[in-house]
Amino acid sequence: MPLRLLRRARDLGVCCTCLVAGFAAGQERAPAGEPETARPTVGLVLSGGGARGGVHVGVLKALEELRVPIDYIAGTSIGAVIGGFYASGMPAARIEQVIKGIDWEGAFLEDTPRAFKSYRRKRDDDLFLVEQRTGLNNREFQLPLGIVQGQVIDLIVAESTLPATTISDFDELPIPFRAVAADIATGEAVVLAQGSFSAALRASMSVPAVIAPIEIDGRLLVDGGVAMNLPIEVARDMGADIIIAVDVSAPLLPREELDSVLDVTAQLTTLLTSYGVREQREKLRDRDILLVAELDREFGSTTFASMAETIPFGYALAMENAERLELLALGPVAYGDERNDRLSAMSTELPTVDFVRVRNNSTLADSVVERYLEDIEIGAPLDIDSVEEAINRVYGLGLYQNVRYSVVEDSGRSGLEFQLDERAWGPGYAQLGLQFNASEGQDVLFGVATSYLRTALNEKNGEWRATAILGDEPALHVNLHQPFGRAGRFFVAPSVNLDSKLFNVFQNGVRTAEARVTTAAAEIALGRELGTWGEARFGIRRISGKFDLEVGDLGGISEGSFSDGQYFARVSADTLDSVAFPRDGMFATLEWRSSNVGGLHADIDFDQLSLDAGFARSWGLYTMFSTLRYDTTLNGEAPITSHYRLGGLFDLSGLGPQALSGQHAARIGTSVFRRLNDLALAPAFAGVSLEYGNVWDSRSAISLDDGLFGGSVWVGVDTPVGPVYVAYGKAEEGDGAYYIVLGRIF
Repeated sequence: MPLRLLRRARDLGVCCTCLVAGFAAGQERAPAGEPETARPTVGLVLSGGGARGGVHVGVLKALEELRVPIDYIAGTSIGAVIGGFYASGMPAARIEQVIKGIDWEGAFLEDTPRAFKSYRRKRDDDLFLVEQRTGLNNREFQLPLGIVQGQVIDLIVAESTLPATTISDFDELPIPFRAVAADIATGEAVVLAQGSFSAALRASMSVPAVIAPIEIDGRLLVDGGVAMNLPIEVARDMGADIIIAVDVSAPLLPREELDSVLDVTAQLTTLLTSYGVREQREKLRDRDILLVAELDREFGSTTFASMAETIPFGYALAMENAERLELLALGPVAYGDERNDRLSAMSTELPTVDFVRVRNNSTLADSVVERYLEDIEIGAPLDIDSVEEAINRVYGLGLYQNVRYSVVEDSGRSGLEFQLDERAWGPGYAQLGLQFNASEGQDVLFGVATSYLRTALNEKNGEWRATAILGDEPALHVNLHQPFGRAGRFFVAPSVNLDSKLFNVFQNGVRTAEARVTTAAAEIALGRELGTWGEARFGIRRISGKFDLEVGDLGGISEGSFSDGQYFARVSADTLDSVAFPRDGMFATLEWRSSNVGGLHADIDFDQLSLDAGFARSWGLYTMFSTLRYDTTLNGEAPITSHYRLGGLFDLSGLGPQALSGQHAARIGTSVFRRLNDLALAPAFAGVSLEYGNVWDSRSAISLDDGLFGGSVWVGVDTPVGPVYVAYGKAEEGDGAYYIVLGRIF
C-alpha cells in the first residue's frame, strides 16, 4: 500500500508560502516606476534515467537556492515525474520528502495488500497454487502487457499531484509543462500537453515490458525514453529562450562489464536512448546549459532504493555550474514575487466530494463496484486514506488492470471519478501449483496442481474454478460462486469434490497401518459476504466414500464403503496480510456440522463443532503468531473418517502428521519469527514454535493436565512457487522429526 505522501493538500500551500516568504524576507521592492528589463525565458529539460532521477531533485534545490526562475519544464520518464511535481507547485524539498517516503519495493511488487482483497480472492490461498495467473481465453494463453501494472505507482502519482488534478491544460500549471511518452505501435515521440495530468506522468515512465503501458487518445503509450529521452526541442517549442538540460541517462557499459544476458539487455536499452539524446544535445545553443550526471556504477537506473542518495550529486553538479546559472538569477524580491504569482492560482484546499461516479468498462455492474466505494463520505472534504482504501478494495477483486481516480468538476460541483480498466489478459486464468511434504519416518507426499479460474461470468461477478491435483493424494475440485442481489453481497455456491487421501493409523504413537479414503462429495451453500474480511454461509453436503487398507493392520477398524449427509453453517473472518508468513491480522473460522441419518441418509447421526483461529502481530523485524484450535463432537459418535487429528509441524511438532486421532481435539500454539533479509521476491524468516494440545475420545476425559507439548525451530522462504519450510520438531511423547515442506502450513 503506498505511503501517505500528501495527508493534506494544504500542506503544499504551507511549504510554498514558507519558501516564498524565505526569499522575500528582509527585502525591499524596486522603486515604483523604475523600468524593468525583459529577461530571457528559461526552460528546464529533465531526462529519463530511472533511479538516477534523484539528481533532478538536487538540481532543483540548487536552482531554488540560486534563485534561477523556471518558465517551462519538459521531462521524460522519471524526469517527467520530478518535473511534473515541480511544475504543479511542489517545492524541491517536498519532492525530496516524497522520494524518501516511497516504499519502492511495494511500488514495483504491486501486490494488493491482502487485507483489501475480496474474501473470495483470499480463499485462493487455500490451494497450493502459484499466485501469478496466466490468461487462458479462447484456448490461447495470454500475458499482461507489463510485469507490473502500475497500480501502486498510479496512486503515488495521483496523490502527489492532487492540487493539479482538475487542470487539463498543462499550460495552466504554475509552470507550463510537457511530458514525453512514446507510441509503442509506431515508436514516435508523443508530447503530452493536456488531459489527465497524473496519467501523463504515469505514461511517460511506463518502461516497456516492465510497467504496463497506458492508452491515451487511442494510442498505447510507453516510456518516452525510447523516442526522446532529453526533450530539448519540446522546451524550445514551448517558448524557452535558454535551456537548462539535465541528463541522467545511464552510460554504456564497457566491453569488460558485459558478462550476462542482463548486462546485454540493459546495454540494448541504453543504446535505444543514447542516439536520441545525442540528437537532442545537438540542438543546444551557446547560451544553453547542459548538466550531465556522472554517477558511480552502483547507482543504476533500477536501484530505486538508493534514489535519494543521488540527490546530493545533483545539487553538487548544479553548484559546479553556479557561475553560469547565476547569470539567469533574479533578485530576492523579484524571484519571490514571481513564484508567489504562479502559486496563487493553485488551490491548496481539499475539494468537497459532492458526488462519486464510475467509468467502468467491465462486465461487472456499477452497483456491485459502488459497494466498495461506500466509505467515501459525500458532502465532506476528500479523505485520501478512504479513497485509496476503496481503490484497493476494487482492485482486490482481481478483475481490473488499473483502478484510477481523479477530481472532476460538473455543473459547479466537485466529485470523484473512478476509471476501471478491465484486465487485458482475462477473464480466464490458468495456474499451476506444487506441493511437497516430507517428515522423518513418514511417507513423502508430492502433488502437482493445475487450475482454471473463469471470472466475470456475469454482471454480478459470478465465477467458477476447476482444480485437478495429481500425485500421492489426487483430487478434482469444481466450484461455482454466484453472487446475487443489487450489490452482489449474497451468493450461492455449489461444488463437487473428488478426493483420495492417505489415512495413517497410529497405536501408542506408532504407525500401524496406512489406508486410503476415497470420497465423492457434492455441496450447495447460501451465504453473505461480510465486507472484504469475512463471510457467513450455510448449506448441505452429501458424501459417499470408501475406506481401504493399503499396508499394515487396522486393529479392528472396518474397511468398506460409507455414506454421510450433513447440514452445516460456517462463519469466517480473515484479515491476515499473508498466509505463508503472517505478520499482521487475524483469522477465525467457526463451523457446525450435523450428520443426519433420516433426512440426508447418513450412516450415523452426530454433530460436531470446530473453531480455528489465529492472530499475528509484529514489532519491527519480529513477529508473534498465535493460534487456537478446538474441535468437539457435540453428540453421537463420529466415525473414524470424521475424527479430529493432530500432529505435524506447528500442530504438535515432533509427532508424525495426523499421529493423534479422537472425537475431541484442542491445541494452542505460538510461533515467534524474524525476517532475515530484504529480498522482495524471496523474503526469508527464522523462528521457533511451541504448541500444547491433545485429543480425547470423550468429553469427560478432556483436561488441560494431560496435554502434550511440542515445539520446533525452523527457517522458511516465501518463494514465487510457494512457501518453503525446513524444520526440526520435538514433542513430549516422541523422538522428534525433521520436516521439509513446500506449501502453506500456518
